[in-house]
Amino acid sequence: MKNTRHAYGWPAKTLHWVLAAALVGQSVLGLVFADMPRGDDKNELIRLHMSFGMLILAFMLLRLGVRLSGDTPKVVEGTPPVIAKLAAAAHVLLYGLIFLVVLAGMFTLLTVGWDITVFGMTVIPTPFARDMDLHHLFEEIHVYGWYVLATLVGLHLVGVLYHTLILKDGTLARMGPEITSVLNE
Repeated sequence: MKNTRHAYGWPAKTLHWVLAAALVGQSVLGLVFADMPRGDDKNELIRLHMSFGMLILAFMLLRLGVRLSGDTPKVVEGTPPVIAKLAAAAHVLLYGLIFLVVLAGMFTLLTVGWDITVFGMTVIPTPFARDMDLHHLFEEIHVYGWYVLATLVGLHLVGVLYHTLILKDGTLARMGPEITSVLNE
């Protein structure tokens, strides 16, 4: 169940894939409403985006807890030290960027006077008066943070493909062996 020095446990694997799917869904949803005109339809999509953002925050806190509560699997044998250090730094950056993007999204809404809700239930009433300067600042952090996050996720995927298709070193098998067998066919 827990991570070991040799493999990730099922909680880490499950949270990884749930978060991957949620982040893709959030990205699509955000892109859909970004250029919509203001109105009820856009507000409804923003509220849905907010709800899933709060779920992502909860899952990220769980994922961080899982990661800190057990070992981290050691690097696959034969991995050059510089690659191992880059991978470790990329994972820290991924975690940090996900938290940054979610929290900036929350403050984007709080500073414009919206309460934070999860599927219609208020979880954080806004403590702020409407402040459009702060709103725009957090909105920019949210959007540009997402661009950096999306780029880093793309690099992560390139690394996964490199390990799986070129090196064939079993790196992906530690996060989901059933996927590796499909990619290697």
